[in-house]
Amino acid sequence: MTTTSTRSPASRRMILALAITLSGTASASTAHIPQPWRSDAVVLGRDEAYDTERFLHELTFDHRQALPTAMDNGIRGTGGSVSSRRLYFDFRYRQDFGFRDDQNGFLLDIQRAEDLDGPYQRQLVGFRQNIGERTEVWLQGDVFSDKAESDIYLSARHHLDSQSWLHASVILPDYYFNEKTDTADRFSKKPQSYFLQWHHQGSTAVEGTTVSLNLSPDSRFISQRQELAVSNETQRGAISHRQQTGDWLIGLHLEGERTRRDYTLQRSDENRATGFERDHLKARGSATLVPHRLSPTVGVAWLQLDETGYFGRELNDEGRIRRREPTVFAEITLSASQNTSISPGIYLSAPEIRQTFEQEEEQRRHTGFTGKLAVPIETRLSASNQAVLTLNPTFYLHKFGFGGGNLQLHWPL
Repeated sequence: MTTTSTRSPASRRMILALAITLSGTASASTAHIPQPWRSDAVVLGRDEAYDTERFLHELTFDHRQALPTAMDNGIRGTGGSVSSRRLYFDFRYRQDFGFRDDQNGFLLDIQRAEDLDGPYQRQLVGFRQNIGERTEVWLQGDVFSDKAESDIYLSARHHLDSQSWLHASVILPDYYFNEKTDTADRFSKKPQSYFLQWHHQGSTAVEGTTVSLNLSPDSRFISQRQELAVSNETQRGAISHRQQTGDWLIGLHLEGERTRRDYTLQRSDENRATGFERDHLKARGSATLVPHRLSPTVGVAWLQLDETGYFGRELNDEGRIRRREPTVFAEITLSASQNTSISPGIYLSAPEIRQTFEQEEEQRRHTGFTGKLAVPIETRLSASNQAVLTLNPTFYLHKFGFGGGNLQLHWPL
């Protein structure tokens, strides 16, 4: 019998690549992408009160493939049903079209995703200019037919060495708003957002460490249409790390958000001042036994969410949310054919939820067990670039019923 100690380096690299492609150890995170101030978030807010299984759905619909990462060229998409009328999605198509011996590039970055304020979409277009051998400067814009809504991105990336870079962005949301809007809405203090990222590439394509910070300092927006004024400040941060340690592939991810808003509501029936506070923390760790033919994966996840105050015009209510959701999960990978695998996995959670809104008679309170069985079927579309299509049906374990379907496409370019 052949042991792992007698395998050649080339054989071990082949096994690692196959296990990475077929095992569910990746992690989704929009925190590694610049997240600027946006008016629909601070004025309207999200339009739903989360149900008990909401974040369990997101965990089981998480990006399964490590490539492309949030920084790479390619298609990275996942979408799944979280209720009878709601679809959770996180999609990105990014491509750097280099020209002039790659000294310049045309940048295209299409995003459709959501955060705790609700869904958003961006279509960034721009250009890259290399300065010397290690430094790039980028000019991008999220351009709309209404010029008042266009965002400007000014970025620079410096390659510290062949494996590391430091990236910084200054984002000017709705830069021409006061001059171009045809409404009576105004910024009394214009928003700005700052993004800083450090990345170190590991010895393989999916190993490495990424640290990202996203800051939106205090801004103030006066909306005559919505009859309110709101100031907002937000800080977000994330760290992701993947490393091969012996026979184990280890993945760690941690992200958090702190948001503070102050509202002055000016409708005739609610002339008052109120606020909103959000503290959010999400962590996930996993380990995959790479040489084993079943590529067994075990992991833990933690979600902590505290929100208090006025949730915006979309929900238009004062509320309080406190969620603590620890989860353990495990899966194995079975080969169905040369290019298809099935990776049944179990997710077991014990959420503690306290969720109340003033205008809702029924409060959401839950302490106990929730769980899902996920059966992702993954098909490798192209071995040359690790393109993978995943169909992922899920089933509830704490009650009888279908837990939602999930479709994923990951195509490095």
